[in-house]
Amino acid sequence: KLLPQNDHPAAFGQHPNADISSQIDDTNILLNTIISLQPKVIKEGEATPEEKIMDQASKMAEQVPPLFNMREVKQTMEARSDPDPLKTVLYQECDRYNKLLAKLHVELKDMQLAVQGLVIVTPELEMTMDALLDFKVPTAWAFAYPSLKPLASWFRDLGKRIDTFASWIATSMPKVFWIPAFTYPSGYNTALLQTSARKNGIPIDTLNWEFPILNQEPDAIAQAAKEGSYVFGLFLEGARWDMDSGCLSQPLPMELFSPMPVIHFKPVESKKKGSKGIYSCPIYLYPFRSGSRERPSFVISADVKSGNQPSDFWVKRGVAMVLATAV
Repeated sequence: KLLPQNDHPAAFGQHPNADISSQIDDTNILLNTIISLQPKVIKEGEATPEEKIMDQASKMAEQVPPLFNMREVKQTMEARSDPDPLKTVLYQECDRYNKLLAKLHVELKDMQLAVQGLVIVTPELEMTMDALLDFKVPTAWAFAYPSLKPLASWFRDLGKRIDTFASWIATSMPKVFWIPAFTYPSGYNTALLQTSARKNGIPIDTLNWEFPILNQEPDAIAQAAKEGSYVFGLFLEGARWDMDSGCLSQPLPMELFSPMPVIHFKPVESKKKGSKGIYSCPIYLYPFRSGSRERPSFVISADVKSGNQPSDFWVKRGVAMVLATAV
């Protein structure tokens, strides 16, 4: 009877922050259940669901970025000296985002027409409208890339992704890439390998990765990397990066995700075998690490310095990097 009902995270080699993550997940499940059971009633003086949808859809429609003009994009990029593999990745990313943006433009317009009774409300459109009322990302919009963000954060994140590629097209290739902008980061990594292989005249199969970490902010990088690319925008879960010591360290209390500094994704022909003091840190697209059957979340593993603790310590902690959080 004197034993606690819940086991302490330390019993499983976890940090106390793991308990907070578990409680947040339990709370989200409880709140989502309560919301799903709420009756669809309208109080006197309150806006009707149709009015809410009309207002929300019209505001979102004004903020949805325009589609990329692929003909102009290719004409612009053909005159550039950017590596061909990276140009191909840019075209593929623009195509994927165009499909998503086109979907948003059509459905947001259809929702406004449906509220006015000018078009038929299909089952898919009805599910999208219900999701907007609950401030969730509609399932029909989640095909481009996986995300756990709520609607407002997801929409801001989408705008930032589009701005990243629009800036690349309008000005020049970034010196430091915001890697969460890519719907398929693995395709970007392959393009880096292809670029390095062609540049040095070696088979791509002989290349491996090194991940030197620069304890700098992206704005402090003056030149692009000679080999590979500098990237930023990753977050550590289960640990934090000690900028002074240049290694993993214990996370701060209540800090579930810690931002990483700039990382150099560097292709190398011969990689040293794993030595002591190195932790092979997996990188995932988003916090749901298992992903889905159609879209695995795992991207790549990066070797980082494990600091005062052995690599097994961080394995038990489940330390990993993610490209996007759930907030």
